[in-house]
Amino acid sequence: MNSKRAAQQSISGAAELQLDRDSGEVFACNEAARLLLPGDGLVGGDWRQLLGLDASSYTPLAAVIKSGLRAALPPLLLRPPGGVETVVGGYLYPQANDNRRGMTLLLFRLVQDEELEFIQTMAPGDVVVVLGVEPAHPAAVPDGAATARMMMDVYAGLQQIVPAAEDVALPRGATIALLLRQLPVEQALDIGRAILSHLGPLLATQLRARIGLARREDGSPLATTVAANSALTSLQFSDPGEFIAVASESDQAVLAVGTTSSDGLFSAAVDSVEQYAYLSGLLRLKVDAKRSSDYLKAVVAHTLTQPGVAAVAVYRRDHKHGFRFVTAADGSGEQVQVVAEKELPKAMRRCKFNAEDMMRRDVVTAPESDCAILPLTTADSLLGCLVLYCPADRGGNAAPFVPGVAAMYYLATSLSRYADWRDSDAQAPVLQRPTLPPEEELEGYVADNMEGAIDQAVFLARVDVPVAVIGPRGTGKLYVARIIHQEWGGAPEDLVAIDCRAFRSRKEALKRIALELERCEGKTLVFKSPHLMHSDAQLKLARQISSRVLADSQPPRYLPRARFVALLPDTMDHLLRFGGLNEKLASVFAGYPVRVPPIKDRKRAVLRWAHKILAQEAGRRDRRISGFTPDAEQALLQHDWPGNISEMRQCICAALDKSDKEWVTPVDIGLFKGLSVEPAAAAPGEHPFLQSVMEPQREEVVYSASPLEDLRVALGESLHSMLENNVVKPLGAWLEDELVLAVCDRFQGNKRAAAELLHTKPRNIGRWLPAIEARNQERNASLLWQAPRQLVRQWVLEAAVSEESPQQLLQGMLLSHIQRQCEGVSTVDRARIMGMSTPTYLKRLKELSAAQTEEEQR
Repeated sequence: MNSKRAAQQSISGAAELQLDRDSGEVFACNEAARLLLPGDGLVGGDWRQLLGLDASSYTPLAAVIKSGLRAALPPLLLRPPGGVETVVGGYLYPQANDNRRGMTLLLFRLVQDEELEFIQTMAPGDVVVVLGVEPAHPAAVPDGAATARMMMDVYAGLQQIVPAAEDVALPRGATIALLLRQLPVEQALDIGRAILSHLGPLLATQLRARIGLARREDGSPLATTVAANSALTSLQFSDPGEFIAVASESDQAVLAVGTTSSDGLFSAAVDSVEQYAYLSGLLRLKVDAKRSSDYLKAVVAHTLTQPGVAAVAVYRRDHKHGFRFVTAADGSGEQVQVVAEKELPKAMRRCKFNAEDMMRRDVVTAPESDCAILPLTTADSLLGCLVLYCPADRGGNAAPFVPGVAAMYYLATSLSRYADWRDSDAQAPVLQRPTLPPEEELEGYVADNMEGAIDQAVFLARVDVPVAVIGPRGTGKLYVARIIHQEWGGAPEDLVAIDCRAFRSRKEALKRIALELERCEGKTLVFKSPHLMHSDAQLKLARQISSRVLADSQPPRYLPRARFVALLPDTMDHLLRFGGLNEKLASVFAGYPVRVPPIKDRKRAVLRWAHKILAQEAGRRDRRISGFTPDAEQALLQHDWPGNISEMRQCICAALDKSDKEWVTPVDIGLFKGLSVEPAAAAPGEHPFLQSVMEPQREEVVYSASPLEDLRVALGESLHSMLENNVVKPLGAWLEDELVLAVCDRFQGNKRAAAELLHTKPRNIGRWLPAIEARNQERNASLLWQAPRQLVRQWVLEAAVSEESPQQLLQGMLLSHIQRQCEGVSTVDRARIMGMSTPTYLKRLKELSAAQTEEEQR
C-alpha cells in the first residue's frame, strides 16, 4: 500500500473500497466500509451488487471505473443488501496494486437520518422541490454567514405561502427543500416559477435561485429527494454555451464556488448536525405572549440541553450602545436554575461586549476563556447577544457547542417582533422586506406591448389624426389612449375621459360634448363607447372633428388644437351593423385603428397587470401587501379572464376587501378550483395535409356571450347549487346589492349619475347602503355567489341608461330561473330566495306572467 493510500485511509469516517477495474471485485476495504455496507461478503464481492445502485447512477459510475479516471462523485443513493438506503458522496482514483488494475473508492455519508424527517410523510404523487441559491456572478465567493441569514429569510417566506408550514424543510447550506402535495409535474413547474418570482426581490441582483423537482411515483422518499437534488445540480452546472475561455484571475474563484455547492441539498458542513438539531428545537418553541420573557426562558432552557453548555445569559443592547442583562440560567447542577447576573460564573461576568466586534464577527471568543459571545443580529441592526459558558471539563474531548448563524438570526428576528424588544431603547428596526416586486425583477412580469398595440400608439402619437382603439371590454384601451397622450407631450391632467354610456339623453350628450370641445386646447379627449350616444350627437361630433370647426360658435371658429381618441368594444363593421355606430363618426376614426387583443392572448402580461393592480389597490386602502401566493399566481395564469383587466381589478379589489392577510390566495380572488391530477384530454388529431389543402377554407365564427348572458347562466348555476345543498339564500337581495355597489363604483360616488342609471332618486341610494353593508360579510363569504358578483360588475361597466330599470331586469332574470327550477319549493321559500316578502313575490310573479303573455301575443 503506497503512501498516497495511507494518507487517504486516515480520513475519519471515510469508507475505503479497493476495486479491480476489470472484474469489479472488491479485494480490500477498511472498517468504515464494513459499517457502511453491512454483510460478510464485502471482500471478494462485486461492487455493483454491494452498493445497490440504480441504473441512472450505476451506468456513469461503471464507465468511470472502467476507464480508470479520477473523479469526484455526486450524491449517490446506496441500497446495500441487508442495509438501509443511504446518501453518500465520495472520490474515485486509480491505484495499481499487486499487478491489478485497481481503483480506490472513498465513500462517506452526506446526511443523517434525523435531518430527513420532513420527507418521511411524502406520499406517491407528491413532488419534492429543491431550491438552491447561488451568486449571480460566477466568480463571487459567497459569504457563509450572509447565505445562512438569507436562507432563513427564504425559509420564512416559503412558510407564509405554502399550504402547510411543516412541508418546508430547514435550509441546508444554500439549499432548501419543500413538498408539494398531490400535483402533476406541469402544475409543480408553474408553482416553481411563481416561487422564483417571489424570491426575485429578496435575492436582488447579487444572487439567483434555481429549482430542481421530482415527483414520487414508485420509489422511496429518499430516492425522490436525491433525484430532485440531481436535477438542481445539473441545472447549476450546465454549460452556458462558451467553447473557448482565456485564463483569468477569477478562474479559481469560479471553481471554488462550484465546489461549495456541488452536492446541493447535501452540502452541509460536518458540524451542522448539532446546529441543525438546535435550530429545529428553536422553531418548535411557540410561546404566545406579548412580552419576550417567557419566550427567552424557553430559549435558555433549550440551549442548556446542548452538549457541553453549563450556563446561558441573554443581553440586550441599550440606547447608549452598551448591553443590559435580561435573563440567565445555570445548568451546572442537577436542575436548571434561573440566576441573576451576579450569580453567573466568573468567566461570564468578565466578558467584555464590543458592538463593533459583534457586527463584524459571528462568534466572539476570548483567549483562555470558556465563553462564547453570539451576536443577535437582524438584517440591519444589533439587538443584543447570547453568552454561552462551556467549561472544558463538561464537554470532554468534544469541541464546545456553538449555535449556527441561521439559529442566531432566527432568534434575533423572532425577538424583534416582541413589543419590549421592538420598543426598547435600541429601537432595533424590524427587517422591511420589499413588497410587490418591480417589473424587471419578476419572472413573467414583463412589459406588455399588447401584441404591437403600444408600438402602434407611439407611432400614431406623432400624427395628428383621430385614433380608434378597438378591443373587448377591460383590455386596457384607456391605457393605450394614455400612451398616445403622453407621447405627443400632453400633461397628465389634460387627458379627459368622456364616458358616453352615462349620457341619458340627446340633449345631455350635445351639451357635454360642446363644453369639452370649447376648452380642449392641448388636451386629449377620449370618448368611451361613443356608439352608445344618440345618433344626432354622434353625427354632430363627427362633423366637428372632420371639419375642425366648432358647430355652435358665431362667427365660426376653428377647433382648438387637441387629440381625439375613441374607445370601441368591437370592430367598426360590427358596430355599424349591430351596435348603433353612426357611419359618419366611424369614417372619422377609421383611418388608423389600434387593435388591443384580450388578456387571454397576452398570457405573459397577466402577472404584470395583476401585480400592478394589486399595488394600486393596496395603496388606495393603505394596506401592506406582500403579493400573491404561488398557487394564486398559478390560478391567475390558468384563468381565461373573459372580462380582461377590468375583471382582474374586480377580483383583486374583492380579495382585499374580504381578507386582511399580507398574501393573496386563490380563494381570496375567487379562482380556487382545486388541484386536479387527472391528465388533460387528448387533442383531436389534425387533418392530413392533402385533405386540408383540398378542403375549402371556412371562416371560423367565434361566438362571445355578453356579460348579461353570462350573468343569466351564472344565476341559474348558483340557484341549482343552492337547491342541491338544501339551503336558502336571499339571492335576489344579493343581486340588488351588487347592482347598487357596482353602479356606485362606476360613477365614483356620484349619487346623481348612479341614481339616473338605477331609475331612482339619489336619496334612495343613501337609504339602501346601510342594509347592503350589513349583508356584505354573508354575501362575500358565499362561494356560490362569486361568479354572479363579478358578472354584475362587468355588465354595469358597459351598460347604458335604458328605458327599463336594471333592478327589474335582473329580478325578472332570477324570477324566471326560480319558476323553472323550484317546482318542489314552497312559496315562502321562493320569496326568501328573491329576498322579498311573500305578497311582493306574488305581485312580481303576476307581473312576469303578464309580460310573458304579452310577448307571446306579439
